Amino acid sequence: PATLRARLLTAARRPRHRPPRAWRRPKLLTVLAAVSAAAAATLGALAVDAHRDLGDLSARTGELAAVLAASDVRTVRLPVSTGGIGTVVLSRLAGRMVFTSSGLRDLPGSHDYELWLTGPRGARPAGLLDRAGGGATVPVVAPLDGDRRVALTVEPAGGSEKPTTRPIMVGGLPPT
Repeated sequence: PATLRARLLTAARRPRHRPPRAWRRPKLLTVLAAVSAAAAATLGALAVDAHRDLGDLSARTGELAAVLAASDVRTVRLPVSTGGIGTVVLSRLAGRMVFTSSGLRDLPGSHDYELWLTGPRGARPAGLLDRAGGGATVPVVAPLDGDRRVALTVEPAGGSEKPTTRPIMVGGLPPT
């Protein structure tokens, strides 16, 4: 009908109304608040991790210093059959041993180097080696318990409760 046509043409010529600006601002502020909250949570988690890592480093440094400063400290260098050298620094008085290595080949992500101590009760895990770069490892500090030998194996990622492969390094630990 002609009346409907006239109303449609009149409505089409009218300027369109935009939503009020005030509606867009709260939406923008909500988005900014969510992004800020996520950033704060992420930074908080990073700060907690950093604090824990510094505490671990401080404890390890103290144990390292105790072994190195002990009056009965002994050092043994042992060849690794697949390449590299393992170095054991121990103090029976401190009851601790420090192990580090250099020249170890890179392992795939599915495997780790695992250190073992052997004493009267058999082999027990002494720790997984962390990579420091260039084939070197971060020092592992392990307690001694009448242990007589040290060994290094390649184990599945995350380590094993008992050695699952033939050792690539084995050596005796100096007595008291």
